[in-house]
Amino acid sequence: MSKRALVWTGAVVAVAALVGLGVYFARVGLADADQLASVIGVFVALAGLGVSVYGLITARPPAQPEPPEPPEPQTPPQDRRPQRPAPPDQTPARPDVSASGPRSIAIGGDNTGIASTGDDAVHLHLPPEEGGEKT
Repeated sequence: MSKRALVWTGAVVAVAALVGLGVYFARVGLADADQLASVIGVFVALAGLGVSVYGLITARPPAQPEPPEPPEPQTPPQDRRPQRPAPPDQTPARPDVSASGPRSIAIGGDNTGIASTGDDAVHLHLPPEEGGEKT
């Protein structure tokens, strides 16, 4: 049976039960109907409790997604900014810095610009009133 058919069948059974109880209660009187309604209410509550406990016992915890595989290390793109030539009487200083491991960077000397690691790096340029640099 499809889910829709089960829902409609349950609705029809519920309406038929309500109509039957209404007719029965009207025939036996309110005093006897009140007593019977209390007994029926107890059994309905116990059935609901049983269904709740069964649902808790058989419920499965949500599946934990597998952690993604780390991406293969990529070679960083070459710096395409034009380099400033060193003055003729000075040789450019080579700072003693090193980096190791994937996505590592080493910064030394006179560096300007943005340095980032990661595939989805986002660079935000904040206005001066929000803590950014004046350009």
